[in-house]
Amino acid sequence: MSNWTSPITSIANVTQFTNVTAQGNWNLLHHLGGHGPWIPKVDGVVEGGFGPPEGCRVEQVHMMARHHERYPTIGTHSRMVSLHNHLRTLDFDLEGDLAFFKNWTYFMPNTQDTGQLIPTGPYAGTLGAFKAGVDLRTRYPDLRTTAITHNQTNFWAAGSHRVIETAKFFASGFWGLNWEPELANLHVIPESSKRGADTLTTGSTCKAARKPENHHGVPDGPHASEEWMKLFMPAIIQRLSQQNPGLKLNFHDIRAMESFCGFDLMVRGSSPWCNVFTHDEWRDLEYARDLSQYYRHGPGNKYSAARGFPFLNATTNLLSAGTSNGSLFLSFAHDNNVLDLLSALDLFPISGELPTDHAPEDRSWKTSSLIPMGSRVVFERMVCPQVFCHSNAPLYPNHIYCDPPHDEPYVRIVINDGVVATPDCDDGPGKSCPLASFERRVMLKGWEVGDFGRVCELEEGAPNKITFLHQ
Repeated sequence: MSNWTSPITSIANVTQFTNVTAQGNWNLLHHLGGHGPWIPKVDGVVEGGFGPPEGCRVEQVHMMARHHERYPTIGTHSRMVSLHNHLRTLDFDLEGDLAFFKNWTYFMPNTQDTGQLIPTGPYAGTLGAFKAGVDLRTRYPDLRTTAITHNQTNFWAAGSHRVIETAKFFASGFWGLNWEPELANLHVIPESSKRGADTLTTGSTCKAARKPENHHGVPDGPHASEEWMKLFMPAIIQRLSQQNPGLKLNFHDIRAMESFCGFDLMVRGSSPWCNVFTHDEWRDLEYARDLSQYYRHGPGNKYSAARGFPFLNATTNLLSAGTSNGSLFLSFAHDNNVLDLLSALDLFPISGELPTDHAPEDRSWKTSSLIPMGSRVVFERMVCPQVFCHSNAPLYPNHIYCDPPHDEPYVRIVINDGVVATPDCDDGPGKSCPLASFERRVMLKGWEVGDFGRVCELEEGAPNKITFLHQ
């Protein structure tokens, strides 16, 4: 933690720079399509905040979280470096919306930092993960105390350096600075293609979805995104080229500029690249990412729900068993794994498919609010007192008898600090879902998606369920 930044200073800076990106009803952080810092979910959430409804208490929590703010991964970094080198070798100075470039320097100090957590600055991934741990510790102090008392403090991270580091910084905020090895035990789950369903990263094990020739696999997302980009990107290229005669740009260059904004912003707190595009262009760019993820790891991909189901099924079994098996289950992986889980949950049903010829204004599938850096999906087992009354009508219609109050279990889902109602299962307190109804819903989803090994074309004998998720 040698690069640790003062939380007080950094949080103040976050507030400062957030105000820079927000103008009136516009806030750029809500349109970066997953390439921006953590933000709370504000659209499509239940009113009243994430505090439990009156009389209810949370007795068990499960979390699947994405790693926190990082430098670009290899593919994105390569596109950004390619554009940077192209603009640096021009024989003229850029003008107009790109005039800042002559004084701009690349934000990443070393190429070996590719894909790693951003260590310093107002949106540092180290700070974001630590703060997330403090936030959950503040929200569930009794569950933390119970877990420590019963020595049930296992938590899990996929075997990627940025994911493991996120889990460790989170643990420092949640369990305390002396968490290892005194308080909690971090278990790293390898991102191996041989683990079948017994993993946090089923995208690495679902072989069928990774076949290049499979139209319904991973390549389908970029194809849909490109169809949409053909409609709006030529106007952006034309504008920038008119400002700079002789400048030749393509779709990849525009996507690189978009990425420069998000990552430069996370490293430095603000970025001139963010002003290259208008608000409408940012909405178009955001929808391009929505399309890509919807058809790669969202409901538009026939493998996505199958990939997300092993974690959902294991979590549901633990919710059903109650606190006898533990009160806290905290897991860390990647954005794709979060999206697969959301697909299995069917939280954002869409009539038909996402179109590639226009961007629906009222769509519920927005990657900016679902998978910002550090995004998290939390399942709460919540118990609320219920009183059942009955009468002896018609013999004694005025005689009403009430049984003593007893706790009824419900499931509540919180995405990035916003409570999200489960469709067709929100008749519990605070739009929660009765546990029995949630169990039935997951069972039906399991029948729908089918056996993971068969759907993903795994070799015979490959693990078909998660076994590590236990206290």
